[in-house]
Amino acid sequence: MNEEARPDDDSYVVRVTAVVMTRDESSGGWLALDGCLSRVGVCRLRPDGLQGRNSFLIHGERLQDRQVILQCFLKKDLVYTKATPTFHHWQVDNKKCGLTFQCSSDARAFDRGVRRALEDLAEGSTTSSSTLQNEAELGDDDVFTTATDSSSNSSQRREP
Repeated sequence: MNEEARPDDDSYVVRVTAVVMTRDESSGGWLALDGCLSRVGVCRLRPDGLQGRNSFLIHGERLQDRQVILQCFLKKDLVYTKATPTFHHWQVDNKKCGLTFQCSSDARAFDRGVRRALEDLAEGSTTSSSTLQNEAELGDDDVFTTATDSSSNSSQRREP
């Protein structure tokens, strides 16, 4: 994404501060990408004649220099996992990305933003402004869900 293609500030469904993580398949673990805090958000991209449908992008820029370090277009079949209250990860196609949030309220807000975007994609809506504007009305009392099975501390959901 080049400089002029950066999402507008008003196109974001949600923006939080987090460390962008990448999956290291050789070790089976997650590594911090650049090790710096980034401003990460879910943004709605305006349709360019693609049947008037919105598309959504998870966009991340390092705080220190605004270098783009994360670009991930959302698809309906996104697999999103809330591994802990402050670490979430997802997979689109073969790309695995994650975020370590500074606080659980940022994680909840980001999760809600992703869910809203996926709902919009699933509905094939041409205008999602009312759905996405209602996001601001949701409070922090949205319950964070995790599996209660002692063999797993993550909650995984495959979106329709």
